[in-house]
Amino acid sequence: MDWLRVTSRRHEGWTVVEVSGELDVATRNQLGDHLEEVIAAHTPARVVLDMSGLDFCDASGLSVLVAAHHATKDRQGQLRLVCPQRRIRRLLQITELTDVMPVFDTVAQATATVQDREGAPATTPATARGAVPETG
Repeated sequence: MDWLRVTSRRHEGWTVVEVSGELDVATRNQLGDHLEEVIAAHTPARVVLDMSGLDFCDASGLSVLVAAHHATKDRQGQLRLVCPQRRIRRLLQITELTDVMPVFDTVAQATATVQDREGAPATTPATARGAVPETG
């Protein structure tokens, strides 16, 4: 049984890595290895990690995100997260990862950027947010 499924594709100049299942101590290397390959393949390394299908994430999973964030910065890029689930977004917020990695509700929002003359992202869209959305 696959506890974590990882796929990637190119979209709007970004590599979108989609994960689903459980990200924990048993599966972190699977995602970490995949992200390392994706990040090494592009400069700048512009990666969107789509966690829409993620059911669970623990501290070891968060460490993979931090490592990927640093690796993308080292390659003049950025890691953006897609996380519409309230409980996982809350985990990102309380660990203050939303202060260093922009979080979006959709891949379309995450890949929508203002481009500078050289094609690099000039700004982070206003749709990025770390706050947990209110439910009504």
